[in-house]
Amino acid sequence: MERGKQVCKILKDIRKQIAEENNIEFITSECQHKGDCAGTCPKCEAEVRYLESQLARRRSAGYPARLAGVSLGLAAVAPALLSCDALTTTGDPVIDGEMYPPLSGDIPVQDSVHLGADLVFELIALDKFMPVFSSGGWQQTEIYDVYPNGSLGEEIMSNIDGYTPVKMAVKDGQIKNYRSYNAEPVHDYSMMEFNYDEWANGLWIGNLYDFTVASIDDTEMVCYGPVFSQQWAPEAFLGKYVFKHVSDEIVSEWDELHSTLAE
Repeated sequence: MERGKQVCKILKDIRKQIAEENNIEFITSECQHKGDCAGTCPKCEAEVRYLESQLARRRSAGYPARLAGVSLGLAAVAPALLSCDALTTTGDPVIDGEMYPPLSGDIPVQDSVHLGADLVFELIALDKFMPVFSSGGWQQTEIYDVYPNGSLGEEIMSNIDGYTPVKMAVKDGQIKNYRSYNAEPVHDYSMMEFNYDEWANGLWIGNLYDFTVASIDDTEMVCYGPVFSQQWAPEAFLGKYVFKHVSDEIVSEWDELHSTLAE
């Protein structure tokens, strides 16, 4: 078996093990790629993001992430343990505390998030992310489909009549999600739990949003997550979501307009 295919198979088995140990529903399929490869691809990385999001939800609910069958060294670099980044500097995975194949090398320190060969982002530490994320609010301004080669589709929001952009702000340790309805003049809000995983730039908001944060500053936040509509873009494997950072004054205006708590 070619080396890349061998790496892919081993790491797919690891992902299956972790899903089983943590009671996570996990469905995968055999790779259809012909010939050797690097051991990773957008499909593999999509499986990684799914498992990482499910593990983050378990942690936020107070359940430990069980990593049976995976070495402590891999557990120390959690975002890498599910993907093809879980390799030594020589490119060899670690399983059950031993090299496979048994070669020497050290596990590299994870310093970036990979959503495919063309989408690589630096990690954002919690102490850098939270002060910006929790000040003011965020309003969605752009949505794109993302294809396996990293290219973007057309800007989606401008093509949807009546679409209401997402508006949210951190309030008392939760996300206040503002909602408007075009069919009738109703404005309400809901309060949702959220979690940020600095090991994978993972932002989970209630059961509605599961993003990887590519960048954040005082102007905007760029995230990647599930495809906006797989029916519209069946070849896309991610969605790109851009949020504008708004002031506390704008959030106060939202609060005045959205005064009813949604049931």
